[in-house]
Amino acid sequence: MRKLPLSPRKIVSLVGEVQSLMEGARRLLVLGSDAEAVAAVRETITEGAAPEKAHYLVETVTYGAGEFRMPLGNNGSVGAAVVVAAGGELVGNGLKSGMVQARDAGVPVVLVLTEAPGVQISLPDVGVGPQRVVGIAPDGRPPADVLAEALVDATGDGAVALASHLPALREETCNRVIRQTARQNAVVGVLFFLPGADMPVMTLNEARMVLRIAAAHGEPVGTERALELLGVVGTGFGLRAAARQALDLLPGPGWAIKGGVAYSGTQALGRTAKAYFDGSARLTPSRLAPLVEKVKKLRG
Repeated sequence: MRKLPLSPRKIVSLVGEVQSLMEGARRLLVLGSDAEAVAAVRETITEGAAPEKAHYLVETVTYGAGEFRMPLGNNGSVGAAVVVAAGGELVGNGLKSGMVQARDAGVPVVLVLTEAPGVQISLPDVGVGPQRVVGIAPDGRPPADVLAEALVDATGDGAVALASHLPALREETCNRVIRQTARQNAVVGVLFFLPGADMPVMTLNEARMVLRIAAAHGEPVGTERALELLGVVGTGFGLRAAARQALDLLPGPGWAIKGGVAYSGTQALGRTAKAYFDGSARLTPSRLAPLVEKVKKLRG
C-alpha cells in the first residue's frame, strides 16, 4: 500500500472539519394544506430511514386553507422548508410572504407543486429557482431523484449530515460532493504550472471528498477510522499522483490537458469510493489503473 501524501496534522484537520459538518443535522420542515400530499413528500424523503431518525429530522405541518404559516421556531435547527402547494396558492400573498419569511431567516425553500405546471417555474423574489421546484407525479408522489436534487441543492454542505440518516438523499449528496471536488481539481490542474505543485492541493481535496462520502453513508469519521478509510484508498491516490506526474512531462499544452485529467480522475476516484461505501464494489488498484494507461497514451 502506498503512503498517503498527507501529513498527520492535515488528516486531523480534515477529520475535525467533517465532524463539525456532521454535528447537529438540521431538520427538514414539510408543510402544506394538502395532508395527503404532505405525507407523500415526507414518505419519499424518509424512505429507508430509521423511524426515530425520520421522526426527528423531517417534521410535517398541515394547515387549513388560507392559514399558511412558516413555523421556523429556532431558525438554526431548520435546514430547509419544503412547501407543498397547488399552483393556485402561489397567487395568494400568504404563501409567498411565508417563503419570504424563510428566505429572510436564511432558510432555503423547496417548492413541491401538487399539480404539474407543464412549464418551468421559478420564484426569484423568494429565492426559489427552477432547480428547487418539483412537481408531484400522477401516482401522487414526487419523483424521488428530482426531490433529492432539489433538497441537496437547497441544503448545500448540510446535505452530508442529512444523508447519513436519510438514504433517499445519499446518492445525490455523494454526486454533488464528487462534482464539486472534480471541478476544484480541474481548476487546480490548470493553474499550477510547476511540476508536482498541484499534488498536495488535489490530494487534500480528494481526501476531503472521500471522508465526506464516507460520512454521507453513516460511517463514523474519527481519526482512527479516517486513517483506515484513507489507507484503503491510498493506492488510488498513488495512481492519481502518477497520472499527474506523467502529464507534467507533456510538451506544449500539457498544462491544459491536466485540467481535464484532474476532473476525470477525481470523478473516477469519487465514484469508486462511493461504490466502496455502497458495498457494491471493493476499491482495488485495478479500478484506477485505466486512468494511468490513458495518461501514458496521451504522452505518446
